Parts: sequence; structure tokens; C-alpha cells
Amino acid sequence: MPARRAISSRASDGGLVIAGGDPAERRRLLKSFRTADRRLLAVGAHSRLESQVAALVPSVVLFDLGARPDAKAFSTIAALSALAKTIVIAETNEDAVAIRALKAGASGFCPRDTPARLLRKAIQLVEAGEIWVGRQVMLRLIEELSRMRDRGRPEPTGGTRLTGREKAIASLVARGAGNKDIAEALAISVKTVKTHLTNIFKKLGVSSRLQLALATGPRAGLGPRS
Repeated sequence: MPARRAISSRASDGGLVIAGGDPAERRRLLKSFRTADRRLLAVGAHSRLESQVAALVPSVVLFDLGARPDAKAFSTIAALSALAKTIVIAETNEDAVAIRALKAGASGFCPRDTPARLLRKAIQLVEAGEIWVGRQVMLRLIEELSRMRDRGRPEPTGGTRLTGREKAIASLVARGAGNKDIAEALAISVKTVKTHLTNIFKKLGVSSRLQLALATGPRAGLGPRS
């Protein structure tokens, strides 16, 4: 997976960048977030997009993939995802496109007809380090990447150092549980869950819930929650 937060030495100011080649879609998204309490900027898709986003140091980038995404569009997702947490907006809702976007490094995927309230929720969760995507897409991606890993990718280090509680939390994450679900299941606070996840990420050398699921879930034979 592409490296995330490549400019982590520079603190983000919570800004939101809306990027893409469709001016009408950029205007629509700008209108949806006009009342948001954050710095808001829109930029077109051009050769200087990555450097422009890097200079803005946003928390999240909403990138409109357009109607007919090509290899260059997914390359752009990879570049943006190394600069900020990126949510892809796409005209299509096809699982294959969502999976390809996530494999390129995106933290979220939303079709264009996603209501503004859900986009706001997606941004909040992605900023908190979670993945925003349909459960079916997530499971398909985990299965696909796990098969790739099992054919020769090295396993993450540090797994043997997880405590029993950390292993339980990692297992729940692999099943798709959110922080609140985990807190309720283990009778601990959400703050405690976040602290454990920070420690787990450091021990396993991962930086996202998706990478944690890939590192622990399929190998342990975990499946979706019923």
C-alpha cells in the first residue's frame, strides 16, 4: 500500500481540499461544505495538483475521480494519499473501482450521489484514522490483498508482542468493528480503544485499520460479523 502522511512533519490545519477535473462537481461539493468550520479550497485536476495540495497541507482531500477513471487518475489518488487522507468521489458505485481506489491509497470511497451529511461523517471518520467504504468492498479488498501477501509478501513484525487485549481489539477491527463497537464489546472506553490501537499500529508497523485487518484478520481465519 502507498505510504500515508508522507509530510507528517508538517502539521495539518484541518483544511479540506476539493480536487477534480469537473468544475460543476467541484462547485457542488464546495456548496455542500460552505458552512463547515474549516478552511475550504477547491483545485482543478492538472499537472501541478500534487504540489498544490502539498503546499496547502489539508487534513482531507476529496478527489473527484470522474465518469471514466483511467490509470492516470488512480496514479493521482496514490500521490494525493501520500500527502493527506484522501476520499474518492466517483460517478460510478462499482466495487471494482472502489477497490482499485483503496489499493491506490485512498481512505474512503463515495459515489457522487452520497448525501452531504454522509460525506461530512466520512470526513470525520477518515480524519480519525478509519476507512469509509462499503462493508462488501472492504471484505473483498482484504481477501484480495491477503492472497497477494500470502504469495510472497513479508508478514508484519511485532505480532507476537501484542497483549491479549490488543489481540482482541485487532480481531474486532479485522471483522469491521468501529471504535464504539469495540468499546461496548470489551466494556472499555472509546478513549482506551484509541490508545490500544495506537500501540497496536506501532507494534505491527501499520498506519491504518485496513492495514491492521490485512495483518491479522485473514490469517487468523476471521470472517465478517453476522
